[in-house]
Amino acid sequence: MMSLARTFVSACRLATAVRPAVLVLIAASLVAGCGVVARSVKDGYDNIANSDLFWHGRHGELDESEQLWIELAWTYVGNNTHPGTGLVGALDGYSSFTMTNLAEYLVALHAANEFELLKEKEFDERLSALLKFLNTMPLYDNALPNRVYHIETGNMVDFGAQPGAVGWSAIEIGRLLIWLNYYRRHYPRFAEYIDKAVLRWDFCRLIDDSGSLTGGRVVDGQLERYQEGRLGYEEYAAYGYYLWGFEPSQADQFEPYQSRRFYQVTLLADGRDPRVDGVYDPLLPTPYWYAGMEFNWDRWDDLESSDTSYSRLDMARQARNLYLIQERRWQRDKLYTARAEHVLSEAPFFVYDSVFGLGTPFATLDGDGNFHDDVALVSTKATFMMWSLFETEYTDKLMWITRHLYDPEKGWYEGRKELTGGYEQSVTLSTNAAVLQSLLYKRQGKLFKNPPPSSRLERLRGDEFYHPGRCQPATTPANLFIPSQNQP
Repeated sequence: MMSLARTFVSACRLATAVRPAVLVLIAASLVAGCGVVARSVKDGYDNIANSDLFWHGRHGELDESEQLWIELAWTYVGNNTHPGTGLVGALDGYSSFTMTNLAEYLVALHAANEFELLKEKEFDERLSALLKFLNTMPLYDNALPNRVYHIETGNMVDFGAQPGAVGWSAIEIGRLLIWLNYYRRHYPRFAEYIDKAVLRWDFCRLIDDSGSLTGGRVVDGQLERYQEGRLGYEEYAAYGYYLWGFEPSQADQFEPYQSRRFYQVTLLADGRDPRVDGVYDPLLPTPYWYAGMEFNWDRWDDLESSDTSYSRLDMARQARNLYLIQERRWQRDKLYTARAEHVLSEAPFFVYDSVFGLGTPFATLDGDGNFHDDVALVSTKATFMMWSLFETEYTDKLMWITRHLYDPEKGWYEGRKELTGGYEQSVTLSTNAAVLQSLLYKRQGKLFKNPPPSSRLERLRGDEFYHPGRCQPATTPANLFIPSQNQP
């Protein structure tokens, strides 16, 4: 997550050197009597619908406006695909990307295919170019994906898009593993090439003996390994490793944590002290929204889906409370709230709009732990994900103040400024992929419903003469991969 922040900071600094940021600025009272009764009934329904017993998302076909929304989001991908490599940049007009961005491109490409925004041949060409990159890309120390790559060359670069190797992110690789596994299930004809790409990686460096995720960063020319991830993204990334047969048992636990309560809602925040390890701990809703859309807040191996049953109840309750606390901030303080990490068109260029961070509710932090509450956004990405996962009056209101935050030639903006109401006009792959994923969830519900296919990985796992010695999925005894009954 920190590598993504550094990439965006470098990108925005370069972008602002050639063009200035342009910012565009943009109460009904209830009547007594019957209005009060109607409001009480409506409030009672909302309270039940969002209780521990029952809460549900939006489901159904897209209407005319929603069809326009997905077309706008796909515009970003079309504009930012390099014609030579087929790779997509993280920020409009910028030339680098991370493993998180690669996962976001997979999200966007799958959604566009499902919505028939591109022809079958274009889908095949795009996915084939991406698989070629994954199977040929240079690896850090010939072992793992580097944190950043260049879309024009496919080579490793540093956070300033200059040639260089800067280490790896276990969290970002975790999200990529989720979506590569999804593709091998949904498009089993490509599973062989996906497996070959993943089998290039040395998982010994990603998970330690305790089941914690381990990142690597280059500091003053030396590699430093460290425990990576904080509450939320750590548990979400663990899904990716489970799907490929590993046991990230420590990363998957809500420990250590501290309990925080405000607006009469209890949240679990990370209990590790940033003064000890130098890793800041903003509590962000984003990974919980991803887990809801992709897994329905279920276990990684649970293919069932229900709006009233969750096999990862800890994830589901935390997600529900993260939603409620934002809704109640609006109800009580009249502040529209939809929190996520996001890009800015001016310094500090990238921030974490947290629900809780460094001991403070609704803190906006940069990568160094400095407060920037004046640049908080009502995030477009967060609005779409909350709107799809929670069908409530509040998410309807959020969508009404977000639905016009786009450039028809570029795609969706990052959001609306909390302080002034003006637009944050940066355009990113992350936000536009989230729009596509949210509307795909609306139409299809939980995404992980298909069993995995039999493929090359199965063959290698059963080969007693094949000993790669690199802690690869093929060396893991988990019995994950079973033949699919309906492979296209």
